[in-house]
Amino acid sequence: GQQANNEAAAASASSTAAPSESASASAAASESPSASATPSTVRGYSGGSKAPDGEYRPADKYGPAQNVPKPNVPEDGYNEKSLEGMRKTLDAWIQWGNYGIQTGDYTKAREFTSRNFTSELEAYESVENLYKRGGWVIDGIEKFTADGSPWSEDGETYFWKAYRGWNQEIHVEPSGKWTAWDNDDKTNDTFKFEMKHNGKKWEIISCEEVDD
Repeated sequence: GQQANNEAAAASASSTAAPSESASASAAASESPSASATPSTVRGYSGGSKAPDGEYRPADKYGPAQNVPKPNVPEDGYNEKSLEGMRKTLDAWIQWGNYGIQTGDYTKAREFTSRNFTSELEAYESVENLYKRGGWVIDGIEKFTADGSPWSEDGETYFWKAYRGWNQEIHVEPSGKWTAWDNDDKTNDTFKFEMKHNGKKWEIISCEEVDD
């Protein structure tokens, strides 16, 4: 039945694109409480109906998020080679990443991502392709809280630790099958960002899980 298919899809998550490079190492595919009701096989409207213009509705089993507001970032000065410029860039990258996961459009997020951060760029492409073929993502929203101040050993490449807050990420295929990642283990949510100014702007080079 459909439930068995969902379980099979969840079990095979390791062979599909993980929601992000940072989650792939620790995320376990499992059935999510919020997805206990089988998603609709045809992409409809979240909340069960078309939302009025300007009314934001998060994604759910019925369809993708509606009227996702575009982040008003980056702030002025984000490209300055300063710690404040770095903070503004990282904030913009996170907010536009959350926009991308809800819309399938990572155009702006890519502007802050180094071309060498291939795992992140591949994750973007995977989600964009999911939306293009009629699927969508439920949740997947990330929040990062800085842990201390940025540091550098050479004055060029900077590192910054942050706590990653997320609950779950569910990829819904147009067939109705879905794959879920749940953040049940909160002990491995500290990540280290690597950033560098390329002469014009800051770029996120990598993001990896580290010990607290």
